[in-house]
Amino acid sequence: MLTAFAFAGLGLVLGVGYRKQLLAGRWRRDDDPRALPSFGWVLLVTPVVMGWIGHHVSMLSWWAVPAYVVLAALGVLLAAIDSDVHRLPDKLTLWPLPVLSGLLVIASAGLDDWSRVLRAGACGVAVALGFLVLALAAPSGLGLGDVKLALLLSFTLGWLGVTAVATWLFFGFLAGGLWALALLVTRRATRKTYIAFGPPLLLGALPAILGVVTL
Repeated sequence: MLTAFAFAGLGLVLGVGYRKQLLAGRWRRDDDPRALPSFGWVLLVTPVVMGWIGHHVSMLSWWAVPAYVVLAALGVLLAAIDSDVHRLPDKLTLWPLPVLSGLLVIASAGLDDWSRVLRAGACGVAVALGFLVLALAAPSGLGLGDVKLALLLSFTLGWLGVTAVATWLFFGFLAGGLWALALLVTRRATRKTYIAFGPPLLLGALPAILGVVTL
């Protein structure tokens, strides 16, 4: 339990920093909407997610903790940005790949199980290609930012197992579908409205990670 509180404390510090950056409009462009959300939820979600994931993964293996805590911290920021401006910055979807790759290589070495890295790479390539096809076929539904995020998530979750990737895809698309349906029913969106898909994808990663019971 102390592990959960420790990571939650780190998450609270990050949450305060995130909210400050978001309220400063750091990720905005001139053509983005003028109204800024309050982003108050970031102060709650960041420590909860980091504490929960950090504690759960530590019970599986401490070798894997750094990679998934980094993913948790990054995921909250990406969800906040995408929900605000419907954009996933390359610097937050591309640069973490080598960082997470290095952390997962270290974890594989610690567990003496190199098959995990190979499986992660295979899952990342397969899922990213699938998302790329969907983005090209229906650009109004998925953007290239979603493809890059899918690569990041499928690679990291693939290290845990194919079941984790399948769980993520199921819950990610389920969350996205339900959110789109809710917006349509409440008339806050139409069939032509672009709906950010990053937050549902990131939300789907949570049960995927927490559902892993053993390494």
